[in-house]
Amino acid sequence: MTSFVWTATRHCAPAALVLALAGPALAQDLVSELSFAIVETDSEGEERLAAREAVRPGETIEYALVSRNLSEEDALEDVVVGAPVPEGTRLIPASATSSLSALLEVQAELDPQVPGLEWSGLPAFRTIRTDEGDTVTEPLPDAEIVALRWRFEETLPPGGEARTTYRLIVD
Repeated sequence: MTSFVWTATRHCAPAALVLALAGPALAQDLVSELSFAIVETDSEGEERLAAREAVRPGETIEYALVSRNLSEEDALEDVVVGAPVPEGTRLIPASATSSLSALLEVQAELDPQVPGLEWSGLPAFRTIRTDEGDTVTEPLPDAEIVALRWRFEETLPPGGEARTTYRLIVD
């Protein structure tokens, strides 16, 4: 697997990892590592994760985000970790997992009346304008999702870690 490491205080990352946290000491107590691997299937249909730098259209990439509480004394509450869906890929929403109980949300343009990106739980819907000028609500296409985040419903104990994963298809 290829890995990147950030602390919550850094905002410069190859994949633009987003960490939104609550609490006064979290920036120095939480560190996250984002790694990825290509999902390959062998002749017997078994999946394995391969470390490769190049991908081809139609292949699947699995990202794993491991967030660790570096504090030896304090649990972290209201932790939210997020990750991008890079351009040229599509999220497979059903592939998202978390080792802690968490609410999964996706980010996309959901309403033409509201400028910019918005967050929504799944299943997500968007409002579009038809050629006739009517507004219609429809399921959000996976290709429109630009980021995802997990809102942990449990505390991250001192020295503990949470693992989240998600898969993308390369367009």
